[in-house]
Amino acid sequence: MLQSIDRALRVLRKDPVFTAVAISSLALGIGVTSSMFSFADEMLLRPLPVRNPDRVVTINTAAFAPFGSNPPISYPDYADLRDRNRTFDGLVAASYGLFGFSLDAATQPRMKFGLYVSGNFFRVLGVEPALGRGFRSDEDQVEGRDAVAILGHDFWVGQFGANPAAVGSRIRLSGVEFLVIGVAPQHFTGIDTVFRPQIFVPMAMSPLLNRRDCLHDRDFGWLFIKGRLKPGVGLDRAQADIGVIAAGFRNLHSPGTRDQRLRVETEFQFRMAQGPEQMAFVAMLALLGICVLLVACANVAGLLLSRARARTREIAVRLAIGAGRGALIRQLLLENLILAIAGGAAGLLVADVSADFWRRNPVSSDLPVVFDVQVDHRVLLFTLVVSVLSTLLFGLVPALRASRPDLVPALKGTDGETGSRRRLWGRNAIVAGQVAVSLVLLTISASMVQGFREEFAQGPGYRTDRLFVATLDTQMAHYSEDQTSRYYRDLLDATRQAAGVKSAALGGIPMQDAALSVGIVPEGWHLQPNEQSIATMCFYISDGYFETMNIPILQGRDFRRSDGAGALLVAVVNEQAAKHFWKGDALGKRFHLGTATAPLVEIEGIARMSKYQWIAEGHMDFVYLPFQQHPRSKISLLAESTSPDAASLAPVLRDVLRRLDPDMPVFDARPMQELYNERANKLPNMVVQIVGSLGLMGMILAAVGLYGLVAYSVSRRTREIGIRMALGADHRSVVRMVLRQGLGLGLAGVAIGMTGAFFACRALIYSIGLFNFRRVDPLIFIAIPLALVLITVLASWAPAQRAARVDPLASLRDQ
Repeated sequence: MLQSIDRALRVLRKDPVFTAVAISSLALGIGVTSSMFSFADEMLLRPLPVRNPDRVVTINTAAFAPFGSNPPISYPDYADLRDRNRTFDGLVAASYGLFGFSLDAATQPRMKFGLYVSGNFFRVLGVEPALGRGFRSDEDQVEGRDAVAILGHDFWVGQFGANPAAVGSRIRLSGVEFLVIGVAPQHFTGIDTVFRPQIFVPMAMSPLLNRRDCLHDRDFGWLFIKGRLKPGVGLDRAQADIGVIAAGFRNLHSPGTRDQRLRVETEFQFRMAQGPEQMAFVAMLALLGICVLLVACANVAGLLLSRARARTREIAVRLAIGAGRGALIRQLLLENLILAIAGGAAGLLVADVSADFWRRNPVSSDLPVVFDVQVDHRVLLFTLVVSVLSTLLFGLVPALRASRPDLVPALKGTDGETGSRRRLWGRNAIVAGQVAVSLVLLTISASMVQGFREEFAQGPGYRTDRLFVATLDTQMAHYSEDQTSRYYRDLLDATRQAAGVKSAALGGIPMQDAALSVGIVPEGWHLQPNEQSIATMCFYISDGYFETMNIPILQGRDFRRSDGAGALLVAVVNEQAAKHFWKGDALGKRFHLGTATAPLVEIEGIARMSKYQWIAEGHMDFVYLPFQQHPRSKISLLAESTSPDAASLAPVLRDVLRRLDPDMPVFDARPMQELYNERANKLPNMVVQIVGSLGLMGMILAAVGLYGLVAYSVSRRTREIGIRMALGADHRSVVRMVLRQGLGLGLAGVAIGMTGAFFACRALIYSIGLFNFRRVDPLIFIAIPLALVLITVLASWAPAQRAARVDPLASLRDQ
């Protein structure tokens, strides 16, 4: 084997141009595929950072929930599952929470993100704290008794400077003093790979911090449940066990939650269910990355087939003196494997540049969202596997072809393939395929650019300038419902009277606040069997919201201060909901809020359509409900500035909030324009850059492949060209002859690619939840094919010029 490797290296060193082009092509293809894997790994594939993660599963609700989020489970249900199951070594519960953090009572609290966890959380997951200890089981048994906390590693480093003395210190969370008992290990990210909890708190402390009876309400789903399967137990057995237990407490639920079914899922299944739009985006990028890899492998395969002619005599001599065909194939595949491994090593640099691209574009939020795309051991292993597979993909057919030369002509030193163009059909198909795939990639990229440009031109449907926003949650200040209503009323009045404020309102912030899902049943609407309501997105807002956001009311009226508790239940719907449920005539119509037996709500206005989650979303039903009739502890403040600089309101609002309650935490306070640029511009630009880069790589590889094939064809036809020139063919006719070959391949690839691009763009247009591109500019289907045809001509130009400079006498004498 060492001798074979040494021989392969010598062969590759003798042809440095071929080796460099092959390695560069594979570096692009493998590097792009590895970078797409690192992205998919972060979003979907990376296991939880716990002991034996393959044994950890999720217990989820099988009930349908819109927008990719299944409703979680209540604490009483969790307790029954934990105590009565026979298939798990342990079940843990966790729920995301926001805390007002401060080091002491004199310091204004800041919003921090954390997890409420069951007492067995760290033990069952097999996670040992880096410092201190984990929670004891008894610290999660008595409500509000054990105020202990564990710090997330990143938070410990950022807030305490990685000082070990943090363990044993006292901190305040939402006005309650806690003892720090430990620090989580650096690799541990909780129950998610993107959100990094800053603080872990026992579940029994939630009533004291939330001011809600969340530990006894069986209909209040708020927990994510994960469990560690016992040795030898599979999903089916665990599912049967959980199903029996769930059937026992189903009648303890109210009718609205009684029909929920529990299912046991792997982490992969759970992530797929939680974010179908994100998963579709990951799948799209992965598919495009594989296309680039196929183009790269096709490129190298074409180069190897062309190079085989130069080695025909060498291989024929080997076969003539007794070498076996299997040994020759093995030697050729070994050479290809060395190329693939070298390309994979260079591809890791491409993957690292791609990972750095994601790291340089962090999510701007006060929440600890860390998109940690990295080139780790998993990416290294994936790259190695892809390198080996690509060896078979691009090297097997050339190796089989090279090991079957026509011995007599080959030993004589003549070209056994001369005059037979049929043997070029495989290489021609490869190059045409490269052109076709690169056209598809470029067309998708151009379609995205056009689609996003049109969405930007239309605007979000609301004001982005002169607007300052901030989010508050009175729950962290231990406000009761009456205190919350009074506080927000006073906040709204004080903000409207502040200097520099033109208008103000409370409500959801588009593209930042996740719209809540409510069930509605339009009066007289016939529901499907087993359907209790129609899930619709919703914002809870105050009076003045539409004026402050500059969202026109097309019919009817805005909410008034009088639309409060005890008044007629009212709502405003958007144009899409009005068309969907009431054929546009929604004013004065009513719907049940919740189930068909819930109270009726009357529609008082129809608002213009706007964007809610991101700039390229499709049209969706949306309902606005008055905040006064549906009190919420968490809501956002929106203030319109009298000056063009919305940031000038920051000190004004800070002063208002300090005067009302200096202990009230505030987070994500920023100008609306900054938020809009982050969510509406930055993400689409990243998508376009990624897809555009893939298309550019495919085009470069296709041009290289075309150049290599035409150059090879010219080298094979040297005698033919010499005869033509000896019989009177001039320089121009030879150039035209060679260009015709390259142009023919380019046109064939363009024709095939146009068909693929048409269907790819249609899939892009109808990708529900990802994009809302309504059309593709026909100019794209003209400009890109013309550009590719021009590139094919340029790629064929140098070989054509070389052919035109052939010396007829020298070529005839050599042949």
